[in-house]
Amino acid sequence: VPSVVRGSFVVKFWTAPAMSATINHEGTDQPLPVEVRERPTAHTSIYKAGQLVYDGAAASDESAAAARAAASMEPGTSLNQMLAWGIANSSPEELERRAAAGATAPSQLDQEVLDMLLGQPAVASMRAALGKLDAEGIAAGAGATEAALAALEELEYYCEDVDLAVDFAKIGGLRAALLVLGAPPAAAEGGADDSTAASADGHLPEMRPPDAELAEAACGVVAAGAQNNPPFQQACIALRTHRALLALLVATGEAAAPVPLQRKALLALSAIARGSAEAAAAVLVQPAALPCFGRLAASGDAKLRRRALQFLLALLRDYALSAEALRPHVTPAALVAAATPPADAETAAAALHVAIALSGDAAFRRAFAGAGGGALTAAPDEEEVAALLQQLLPRLTSD
Repeated sequence: VPSVVRGSFVVKFWTAPAMSATINHEGTDQPLPVEVRERPTAHTSIYKAGQLVYDGAAASDESAAAARAAASMEPGTSLNQMLAWGIANSSPEELERRAAAGATAPSQLDQEVLDMLLGQPAVASMRAALGKLDAEGIAAGAGATEAALAALEELEYYCEDVDLAVDFAKIGGLRAALLVLGAPPAAAEGGADDSTAASADGHLPEMRPPDAELAEAACGVVAAGAQNNPPFQQACIALRTHRALLALLVATGEAAAPVPLQRKALLALSAIARGSAEAAAAVLVQPAALPCFGRLAASGDAKLRRRALQFLLALLRDYALSAEALRPHVTPAALVAAATPPADAETAAAALHVAIALSGDAAFRRAFAGAGGGALTAAPDEEEVAALLQQLLPRLTSD
């Protein structure tokens, strides 16, 4: 070992021994490889999902070629592999034959998958769908109506996305929806300067839906886009969409809209007003709004009654509506009926919440008790209803 003397210290350097060119294996020296030799890729083993599908170590050139041919029969997992597989396995002659034979067009699900793979812009798809909402075409025949219904279902799917819903409003989707709802063309041409005060003239547009089923689908599109979406809610108020929906709900007698359409219209109106003080004020400033909601809260249709009560409860909780303003329009008897079995738990809970909010008035408490409110009971599995009754019933006996 070499060493160097520095002052009073001796520094020794250790030199690694030269690597042996052999290795002892079972008592015999075997030479180590001196170079890396790669085998052909045809002899590489292939695993799929942890399972050996091709043993390269035991493969011959013929079996390797067969394995590659078998692998080409599967599309792979990446987009590039699927594209390469599609090109390799497509037949122009077969495609021409299918086109000449009138092959079935891609389904809605197939179209969505193709749009995702090919990067089809959603806005372009929405524009194409809006092109099918032609009023003259809808009135022409059932074929156009079916195409429009499919287009509205597609638009509702897109409007469930917050950003796409805003794009839908920007490209004129709300105006098209208003025309499908039966609003006069002038009523669908509002502007950004339409204020809440300007919409409080008490005159609602006369709604004449060309097709009730299409109008119901259009309400679904508006409801999907307005859900927790302030820019979309503002666009609805600017175009006075809330007034068109309210007009569908206000009409009674022979002019009344079908019950399914009323349900969807109330759902859309609720989505516009919830969570937005400006939108809620624009709805409640309409003179016909609260009387209409009070009437719907006493509706004989269970779903319509539940939605009306839940809407009123949301307005009370958001402080958009005061108990004093609501009390003249909701009768205690209607709330008692909504909370009486066999009413479902959701309807009963909403009715009791509203009753508790209105119970600050002695006259209301007496009327509620006189309508049978003091005898209300809850089913054993309705814990929320039971808790609300425990909160409300003592107030009825406090006078």
